[in-house]
Amino acid sequence: MNFDTISFDNLHCEWPVIELLKHYFNIAFLMKKPQDLPAGAEQMQYGIVFSFVANVLALVGFVGVGRASMLSLLDIVFSGLFLYIALMLTNRLPRFAQSFGGLCGASAVLYCAAIPMLWLTRPDANAEVGMLAQFAQFLLLVWSLSLVAHIIRHTFEIRLWTSVGLAFAYYIVISSLLDVVLPNEAASELTNYEVSSVCGELVTQCLTVI
Repeated sequence: MNFDTISFDNLHCEWPVIELLKHYFNIAFLMKKPQDLPAGAEQMQYGIVFSFVANVLALVGFVGVGRASMLSLLDIVFSGLFLYIALMLTNRLPRFAQSFGGLCGASAVLYCAAIPMLWLTRPDANAEVGMLAQFAQFLLLVWSLSLVAHIIRHTFEIRLWTSVGLAFAYYIVISSLLDVVLPNEAASELTNYEVSSVCGELVTQCLTVI
């Protein structure tokens, strides 16, 4: 399926938002592509809201509502800006709504799955879960990078290993930017679990990282 082929209103479902969540779920598990999403800004707006809420819920227990909200907002802004510029430089700007919406929505799925895993990493967690916590952190990192690489690959139509390299670069850049804008050792560690995202997280994607 090509980009910009389905409108949000034409989703074949009585409850289009539920269908949209299914699309995000499938993208998060690399079973669908961003171009499978409906075209237009409405889908992207839903993805942004889902990503913000899920990211805040994942972080609030560690850094509080205020800082969690700021980290989530900056993640979305940085990711969107990164993706927008990359698409503009490669003459693919019409793909922005589907690509960024897909990144945000899929990152929201990742953030929701991350909540129980992240609670295992709390300083007051039982020492017996230490190894499990480390594995959970590694799993979230791999998933986050895989999601970013997946969206980059299909958005820019590049090879798999190239997209993986760009996902690593994206992760480093986004983490560094969040560290500079909101310098906090604990917060920096947490953002490494995200994504788009994280949640999301660009590829131009997930400046939080999904």
